[in-house]
Amino acid sequence: MLTSYLSTAIRVSKKQKLHTLLNVIGFSIGIAAAIIVALFAQSQLIVDKHQPDANHVYRVHLDLRSVGVGVRGAIDPRMPLLMQKHSQIKELLIISRIESLQYSGEPMADIVKVKEQRFKLKKAYVATPNLAEFVNISVLHGDLTQALSQPNLIALSQTESKRLFGDTDVIGRQLAYDGGSYEVAAVFADLEANTHFDFDVLMYLPKLQRGPFSSHVYLKLQPESDPDALAQEMTREMQKRAKNPNFKDIQFQFIPLTQLHFHTNGTVEMKQGGSYLALQVSVVLSTLLVIIASANFINFNVASAAKRAKEVGIRKALGASKSQLVTQFLSESLLIVLFSGFLGVVIVELALPHFNQLIAQPLTLVYNSLFMLGLVITLTVVGLFSGLYPALFISSFGAKKVLSGDFSRGRSSARIRKITLCLQGAIGVGLIAAIGMLYQQMMLVKQLDVGYEKAQRIIIRELPSELIYQQQGNALLDELGQISGVAGWTLSDTNYATAINGGMHYTWPNGETYDGMLAVINTGYDVIDVLGLKLITGRGFSRDYTGDWYREQQNGEAHVAILITKKMAHLAGYEKLDEVIGVTVTVPRRKLTAKVVGVVEDIRIGSVNNAVQPTSLMLGHADGETANVVLKIDEGVDPDNVITEIEQVLAAHLNRRDIEVQSLNDEFLAAHKNELYTLTMLSIFSPLAIFLTLLGTFGLASFTTLRKEKELAIRKVLGATRIGLISLVAKEYLWLSALSMVLAVPLTYWLVGEWLNRFNERINQSIWIYGVAGLLVILLTWLTVVLVTYKVASRRPSSALRYE
Repeated sequence: MLTSYLSTAIRVSKKQKLHTLLNVIGFSIGIAAAIIVALFAQSQLIVDKHQPDANHVYRVHLDLRSVGVGVRGAIDPRMPLLMQKHSQIKELLIISRIESLQYSGEPMADIVKVKEQRFKLKKAYVATPNLAEFVNISVLHGDLTQALSQPNLIALSQTESKRLFGDTDVIGRQLAYDGGSYEVAAVFADLEANTHFDFDVLMYLPKLQRGPFSSHVYLKLQPESDPDALAQEMTREMQKRAKNPNFKDIQFQFIPLTQLHFHTNGTVEMKQGGSYLALQVSVVLSTLLVIIASANFINFNVASAAKRAKEVGIRKALGASKSQLVTQFLSESLLIVLFSGFLGVVIVELALPHFNQLIAQPLTLVYNSLFMLGLVITLTVVGLFSGLYPALFISSFGAKKVLSGDFSRGRSSARIRKITLCLQGAIGVGLIAAIGMLYQQMMLVKQLDVGYEKAQRIIIRELPSELIYQQQGNALLDELGQISGVAGWTLSDTNYATAINGGMHYTWPNGETYDGMLAVINTGYDVIDVLGLKLITGRGFSRDYTGDWYREQQNGEAHVAILITKKMAHLAGYEKLDEVIGVTVTVPRRKLTAKVVGVVEDIRIGSVNNAVQPTSLMLGHADGETANVVLKIDEGVDPDNVITEIEQVLAAHLNRRDIEVQSLNDEFLAAHKNELYTLTMLSIFSPLAIFLTLLGTFGLASFTTLRKEKELAIRKVLGATRIGLISLVAKEYLWLSALSMVLAVPLTYWLVGEWLNRFNERINQSIWIYGVAGLLVILLTWLTVVLVTYKVASRRPSSALRYE
């Protein structure tokens, strides 16, 4: 029996080539697109789920929004260490950048030498010896626990080992630094991509009196623990010990390890994380694509029903039961769906490399996985359910009626067709409008006045502060300034597109103070010109004013000149900005006195999702061991050519070829990669969804014109024109498309509004975009119906009426 069903299905497919081809094309494209989007969603959901006891591990975050900083995942670990013996805490891990040790008084060298070649250790961290209890890490050579238990031992990733030594079997090899050397004690495999952990170098975490600040602290809790209650208990304990009243509203938060991927964005993170928005969009798109593909499948099968009505009548007349006919049509549907699914997988394999380049992620289709099992089950279920209504519809034809030429099936079938058309039209309108709004918002993000210029600016990262923060004569900086196309340079310790590095609490002469953190950018001369800041009043930092440079006296007191933003001036109570020029502010804890020499327009540091913070720029002071050089490039000069010359100069002066040199505009775009991913997915898959919607409209129009073929022939005999006949058929579809617009606009408006609320700077939704989206869907629907109806309306009436 099964063989008979399959042979009949193949014979029907060959006979109805166009119908089968459109069905296969529509379903395979829809499934392929849904698979790719689902792979992206899966890649976001499985991050860190493979780590040991992942469901019981939490990272400690500090909610600093009350002081204007946000929620940070890099904290001072003292309070978690004080509660380490708590009954609910099973184990504690600390991992911190080695740069953070400088603030604890025990800096560690990250510039090493191998055969006279100098390297900066990449992604270098110190960690407690129990790292392997929290991170799934494969050790290739040596002993990782030993490397993390003793000073001057080092563990390298496979990639870092090859970069430094050209090999991975390097246990016992030395990495020299000024004043000593590290011995390689372990080499571990590169970490998997589906984790927020990202390190290439691991070393011993020394016992410190304070710090290390900016540490990532992980807690492995007992299975019955209450993480929220424990976080509140830790908060209460901190508030008891807090000496600064400004921090009374700060709270601890415990973020589950399996959700941490969506909470790791900022300069202090090991790796930039994902976005709930991108995940939600991918899930919705994948679901919509499957729904549209299934609706199309139903429409095409219903559209072909009339062609098979006489076959059904003959089969019934010969004794076939309804269940046999349903089984026959379901087997045909399942065969087409599974074949389309196979083609969809082929399309995925061909498209994935290009899609991976767009989103910069290594998505792969693993065949012996739960994902593929789910795909097969989904295809089977979709095939059965998508084929069920057409099978019931076709098998319900009465033998007497269909053999006499009556193919009508009442109102229920017409209602289903109208509902599917409305649904598809509403999806089309919503997607087009969403793309338009998202594109406008991303253009706002790219063109938003952030207070500094991003174009034609190059940033050289993490040069030694003691080398570049020199007031007089600097051979390296002088040579960089002489490169053809370089119009100027300045210094900076801040990554403008991501987050502030630090701040201060100023006390103003009028008694004003601010409870929150005031962002500070430590910079150099000519910062206004090089960064393109907008000076409102006063002056900038110029070499003509040598007294502006940070200087520290023997008694520990320090003096410096600062620029402040307009928001900081207003916050200090100076509505007339001229009045703040020459004012002296103090930072008693640091014995610092700063003189305001100028006011600039507000600077937006970090993502446009962040609020503008009151900011000051301080001349000549370097808090950290490393800082950046920012270069201004002449208009019309290709930054890539300049970067090549910069790298040559750096190699000559520092004997290093691993210094990061990047366009400031690229850094800004990288900070908004999640929004760009969302725009990319919508831009690719929304047109596909619209295309599939039009295929569904094609199927419905085919059914309608075939059902009305005799009516159209009679009307043509009575004098109806071709245009009149086309308008008669198209009118119903135009009304349904208009109804779909009415249904789509309110829901889309609300969803897009919720997304826009995530931004501090956002567009206002343009109603005209919804109008254009609706008109475009109506126009495309009308064109599709015209193309289908034109052929029938152009036939001679006798071809349809010859047997009447």
